[in-house]
Amino acid sequence: MNLAPEPLALEPQSQPTQDCRRAIAFRHRGLFGAVLFVPVGLTVLFSAAVVPENSLQGVALNAAGWLAFLIYAALRVWATLYVGGRKDQELQTEGPYSICRNPLYLGSLAFAIAAACFLKSIVFAAALLPAVFLYLRFVVRAEEHYLERRFQADYRDYCRRTPRFWPRWSAFHTPSQVRVELKRLKQEFLRLSRAAGFIIVLQVIVHLRAGPSWPHWFSVP
Repeated sequence: MNLAPEPLALEPQSQPTQDCRRAIAFRHRGLFGAVLFVPVGLTVLFSAAVVPENSLQGVALNAAGWLAFLIYAALRVWATLYVGGRKDQELQTEGPYSICRNPLYLGSLAFAIAAACFLKSIVFAAALLPAVFLYLRFVVRAEEHYLERRFQADYRDYCRRTPRFWPRWSAFHTPSQVRVELKRLKQEFLRLSRAAGFIIVLQVIVHLRAGPSWPHWFSVP
């Protein structure tokens, strides 16, 4: 998995099939993530827990899960302040976009890590690796090719100096003022409230799973 900055090669316009596949992957990226994680998550929930909830390891994993969720929330809000509602109109290279090209996707990865910590599952954590690879291959690259076609040389120069994911903090820069669209910010807070609700429900289900009455149909660590 390549996390370093690299120039993108603009592909010929005579490849409509590849362009169509990229467009479909980008438009349905939420469904793409659900298809990858929901089956594994449900299998884990109906398996016996490997790490007891009230053990030291269980408490530590829960704390790590909440930390990962806070990172997810912070990245989502931070990126929305800079790019909310303007992503397709202008190339954003300031704030979080000055240290990595995909802070929103980085936040999504933090959310998946949070879920893995709360589920305390080796299998779910292991599923992150192929999921990240597939997301890079189909979803992230689809957006990158769109942005390259949209902004051309400016985007290629941005790719050369900015990592795809791993933040380069020394490159951080920001203007003295940022134009914020309150409508987009409100939408993001609504999204975060749903995500927090999901995590709370997941925590309740995980505690119920530890009880003797919970069905354990599978044996998945």
